[in-house]
Amino acid sequence: MRYILILLVMLGYTGYTQSAKELVDIGYKNYELGDYKEAITYFDKAIEVDSTDPETYYLLGVCKSQSGLNKEAIADYDKALLLDPKYAEVHYEKGYALFLLGEMEAAITSFDTAVELKSDYAEAFFNRGSIKCILGDKEGAREDWNQAKSLGAEIPNQDC
Repeated sequence: MRYILILLVMLGYTGYTQSAKELVDIGYKNYELGDYKEAITYFDKAIEVDSTDPETYYLLGVCKSQSGLNKEAIADYDKALLLDPKYAEVHYEKGYALFLLGEMEAAITSFDTAVELKSDYAEAFFNRGSIKCILGDKEGAREDWNQAKSLGAEIPNQDC
């Protein structure tokens, strides 16, 4: 045993640390299981190792939003967008979090950007249409819902 310890010291063994990818993978598994608190812990650890991956901030934001922490989620989405401003899914999730906070105009702006970046984003069209409906823009709502439907989304009969 003493020889193993000496060998490890001589080789400069400092212990095993998990890579950011490994931490993200563990976080994602927890996310899939619905354990958002644990997922957040692993995504935070991954960011400590590598703060340059927009995907990690995106996943962190999704978990926070699922946990009702929408203001915090938006901060994470903003960090992801600083790293990758063309990440359509982040714009979509940010729009949804803004909607949940009652910030309707800002939510529409985020959904606008999502569909500009990804023209076949049915969910973004549907959600943008729903907000337009809430705000009284019946024609805009119908246009967005029809676009979502044409992209294959199953849309229940909507009436503003």
